[in-house]
Amino acid sequence: MIVMKKHWLALLAASSLLAPATALSEDSAKLLTQAAGSFRIIDQAMTSAVAGQIDPSAASNGVSVNTSQAATNMPDEVEMAALYYYAEQKQDERVAAEAARLRLKFPQFEMPQDLYLPQSARGADETVLWQLYDRSDFTGIDAEIIRRKTDAPDWQPTADFTDKLSRRKQRVLMTQAAKENNWTDVIQAGGSIDPATETEVDLLWTLIDAYAHSGMKQPLADVYRGILLREGDKRLPDAVLVTTLQKAIRDFPAAEVQAVMQKLAVTPAMQAGLQPVSFDLMRKTVADFNADEKQTVPLSDDQLAPLKATDPAKIEDMALLGWYYLKIKQPAVSVEWFTKALAIQADAANAKGLYLSLAAQNLEEEAYKVAASYLQDLSGDPEFLMNALSLRFAKPDMAEIDEKIVASYSTTILQTLNADHAEILAWYAYNSKQFEASSAWFEKAIDWKVAPARVKGLALSYLRLEQKPEFTALQEKYGQAYPGIWDEIRAASPPKGRVAASVIKPRGIIQANYFRNFQAKRYAACINDLADLRNRGQLSPDAAQIGGWCYLGLGRLAEARAAFADGLAAGGQVQADAAYGTALTLLRGRLTDDAEAIIRAYPLNAERDREIRVEIYFQRARASFDRKQYQKTLDALNARASLVAEPADLSQLRGWAYYHLGNKQVAKQVFQRLNDHLSDAGVRRGLVATSQTDTRR
Repeated sequence: MIVMKKHWLALLAASSLLAPATALSEDSAKLLTQAAGSFRIIDQAMTSAVAGQIDPSAASNGVSVNTSQAATNMPDEVEMAALYYYAEQKQDERVAAEAARLRLKFPQFEMPQDLYLPQSARGADETVLWQLYDRSDFTGIDAEIIRRKTDAPDWQPTADFTDKLSRRKQRVLMTQAAKENNWTDVIQAGGSIDPATETEVDLLWTLIDAYAHSGMKQPLADVYRGILLREGDKRLPDAVLVTTLQKAIRDFPAAEVQAVMQKLAVTPAMQAGLQPVSFDLMRKTVADFNADEKQTVPLSDDQLAPLKATDPAKIEDMALLGWYYLKIKQPAVSVEWFTKALAIQADAANAKGLYLSLAAQNLEEEAYKVAASYLQDLSGDPEFLMNALSLRFAKPDMAEIDEKIVASYSTTILQTLNADHAEILAWYAYNSKQFEASSAWFEKAIDWKVAPARVKGLALSYLRLEQKPEFTALQEKYGQAYPGIWDEIRAASPPKGRVAASVIKPRGIIQANYFRNFQAKRYAACINDLADLRNRGQLSPDAAQIGGWCYLGLGRLAEARAAFADGLAAGGQVQADAAYGTALTLLRGRLTDDAEAIIRAYPLNAERDREIRVEIYFQRARASFDRKQYQKTLDALNARASLVAEPADLSQLRGWAYYHLGNKQVAKQVFQRLNDHLSDAGVRRGLVATSQTDTRR
């Protein structure tokens, strides 16, 4: 049978990559990095039409639907003879005319890929393989190759397909591993790439990131040199070189990058193109000065002038200048830059810079106002925020403290377990006659680190609360350790009780504790904290969702589902998180159909949707196999394989499903492939079973 491939289309697309060197030098980096696979042009409408038809007989044998459909309504050997003849004679106009005739007669016709190959080089029609290739459906390709080898044991895919499939697999492996920050797998997958000759530069950039994150300096430098130092007609486009130099700024000293720039700036166009790199180098110079304690000599005004004159001004440049002037002890100037940056966008680092610049000028009140204004932004650094707020609590007479500040200070203390600040807050509560709160905070401070002032404060709190048994027990415990404080305690006058914001007892600041317990997987403690919040009427929708995860962690599925159900009506991100948690809870209970109904009703983002569907198809495959519904098993496995790579245990399940359907040749191929790279008793049993069947036949 004459083979039908898409070679003519491949040649048309490939011809665009063979332009003269002068044209290539003007290509953008985007064009170059997208070159991989650009010679494969697929008629999507035709593919969709083929995929929309179903051949029940093919499905029952575990054969791809596309495979059985591709051969229908297509020209036979006689119809194709003229097309091949004109191609052999290199009569391109006749080829085009004959192709137009065939399309009219056979709407699904595609130009065969082997049209211009010698007759001896023509093999089986690879149309379906190329369609699977364009979808990166490697599992489908393996299944199709197994099916074809079953029909014709001597058949092999063409060298062209095999080579391009190997490169596509390499690209997919590297890209997926990079998305997951799995740099070891990126390096392993890209081991065969030659930096000096590789034209798909995005793969080299991926290798650069992998080597940089892995701290492998020598191979990192080799890849950079392979891209940047090619000469003559092998030199890469200017845009590629510029982008690579911008990445090099991250990985090499500014002087080394500057030396390479001077070597590459051989044309006016390249000199202009390197201007962004020059600016980035300048920024790196300032950033390195700010970060290096050993550098104390200020930079020259000429070095800083371009950074100050950028138009439009960048918030990153303002921050660099702010930290620079703070380091060289010009805090008044740094205040100006941090203020400009914060006027554009709230930012924790710039808020810290502004606070420190004001504090360096002893402007304590102004510095405190900065911390109070950026509570949410600074909450990511509780240690800094706690220190910034503590001055007001240590000097409460300066002005009244807002309740939000008290709550924030309390939370940061619990996050950091800082005894010194717990004592400051305890004295603040005591002096404002909030004795229950003061006793609770003194107890926390003593638990974290005992000190005589903390014992004294707790004893005073017990006296004001008239808790005599607690006072007596405390004195018995610390009487000998701190003998000098007890006379002072009995002689102390009650506090005057100035007006102050309410200090919540540590047990009431659960907003910090419940999340820390959840992160530490202390699920029971997390649920207790949330119950406390609920009793106080302080349970937020976000906190309720954390309760769902804690219940799920304890395996209390009904309670987890009830907690997530509240979030389904909330909308926004809370609803999306609740839908995800509900689906996982249902899957934990093997309620597969219910989980699928949830993600249909509440769409998830792509990553979570794939995770849930992968588990749904896994459970369906196992359940169908247990019920001896082997075709449904294969359907579920195929659906799962379209989302993620298939692990060995599920490939074994696939093999046994084919076996029980009577398709023993395909089953044997599956087990043989597993046995090639896996030593497993189950795989060997599969090979024995399929081999014995073959012998009897």
